[in-house]
Amino acid sequence: MRVASLWTGGKDSSLAYLKTMKDHDVAYIVTFIWENPSLSHPLPIIKLQSEAVKIPFLWERLDPPYKESYREAIVELKEEYGIEAVVTGDISYVDSLHGNWIDDVCEGTGVEVIKPLWEKNRKSIIEELIASGFKTIFTCVKKPWLTEDWLGKTIDEQRLKMMEELHEKNGLDLCGEFGEYHTMTVDAPFFTKAIQVPCFKKLKTENGYIMEPIEPSLTSK
Repeated sequence: MRVASLWTGGKDSSLAYLKTMKDHDVAYIVTFIWENPSLSHPLPIIKLQSEAVKIPFLWERLDPPYKESYREAIVELKEEYGIEAVVTGDISYVDSLHGNWIDDVCEGTGVEVIKPLWEKNRKSIIEELIASGFKTIFTCVKKPWLTEDWLGKTIDEQRLKMMEELHEKNGLDLCGEFGEYHTMTVDAPFFTKAIQVPCFKKLKTENGYIMEPIEPSLTSK
């Protein structure tokens, strides 16, 4: 199928893209820009990601009401770009209120939803991420699960062990599915260049910390 990969810049959307490109024609990567963009997924890094990957990026602006805006964007992908399915890095239902957002907004549009990570074991997802050669860093951490010193750190085997210990201690979801943390991918098997984040500011929030990257740039791999 001709597919568009929905992209937040983090580990889940990145891994979902890699898994899908083996079986389908991923023609575009799509980033939805909200009225108030999430600081957890810094746009300067996403813009560098768009330069590092090998296929075109599409930037879709969303305005309230968001469900209708999402549906209009999905229909546009189908009618203007010939997209038959969208790929999402969703892993599980977050709560009964939100259900599965992408399934809901795609219903009735004729666009299928591909969820290669859906209901997969959390640890196996992180292990596959590491084994596949991804480099993802923590860009947002929240209390009581993680402390500010996790910002900017890379998810690797040692970090995974620390996360497992925290899972036993305070219930941290290994994939951060309940908002415990967010990540950004700074290198991937399908990147032509890697992203450097030489330094960053730590922005304190009500319940944690967010990274504000300073002069991120592309570098040869």
